Amino acid sequence: MRQHRLTLAAAVAAATLLGACGSDPSAADDRAPATPADQAGTTSTPAAADALTEDVLLTDDDTVYNEGADWFRTATGDEDLDGNGDLAHPCLAEGLSGTGATEVVRADFELRNTEDDVEVDGDHLTQLVGRYDDAAAARAAYDEVAALVSECTDRPEAITDFRTLTSRDVATGDAAQIIDAHFGPVPEGIDEGESAYIMETGLAVEGDRLTMVTSIIVGLDYNFLEEDGGTPVNQMLPKAVDRLG
Repeated sequence: MRQHRLTLAAAVAAATLLGACGSDPSAADDRAPATPADQAGTTSTPAAADALTEDVLLTDDDTVYNEGADWFRTATGDEDLDGNGDLAHPCLAEGLSGTGATEVVRADFELRNTEDDVEVDGDHLTQLVGRYDDAAAARAAYDEVAALVSECTDRPEAITDFRTLTSRDVATGDAAQIIDAHFGPVPEGIDEGESAYIMETGLAVEGDRLTMVTSIIVGLDYNFLEEDGGTPVNQMLPKAVDRLG
């Protein structure tokens, strides 16, 4: 069984490094913004047929990690999780809204044990889906986000070390790629040794929609074999594209 040394990446990546204010997991799947029809004494205007809903986001059934652990959704909402101010990605201070998206929805997930003998605790996965004015705008945003993630110059001050490792194409959507990176430091008490935050950022564009799937764990290694389907984001990105509709 393949095991990884994993610790509290979500608590640090979301709270310490990404400036999170926290979200309420108990309200995870009921946090879609209220519509006018939900307010007393008002009437609603039907939403546009192509408006983004939570249906475009990955579900627990779509997510994968490895034997003994899997991702589970903790929250959904708009890009900053309904005003909590959480950064969805450490290299994207203004999110997809800052790249021209007219609408953005988001899901957050945490890594949990599925077998008692595998030690995992609190690592973090985030997905954003953005809709743009047209396919050309979405493709331009795809290129812009890839550059921002690779360079990561506009990041929280707590991240003093950032290294982009590789970028690899994925055969899905109109265009797709995964950008691998390490960053740190990992604070004392979170993990010992030479561990770093290991980040996979999967980007894919399909028509006028862009999806971004970001996995952040703490570990000493991140080895997934190609014959087993490759890395978790490599396996999840085609599923994310399928959900774009």
